[in-house]
Amino acid sequence: MKIFIRNFLFELFYALIGAVIIFSCLEIIWPGMVLAYLNLNYLLLVWLIVDIIILLL
Repeated sequence: MKIFIRNFLFELFYALIGAVIIFSCLEIIWPGMVLAYLNLNYLLLVWLIVDIIILLL
């Protein structure tokens, strides 16, 4: 069970990194496009929490 949770968290971590990179590139290309619909602070907070949980496992 612990291996399943760890693998799930790794996949979630990679997906969040991809989202952060894509949204950052979109903001550079077209300013205000992402921030009009999504607050990136919440995304970065979830990413940080998942990273801390992975480090504790």
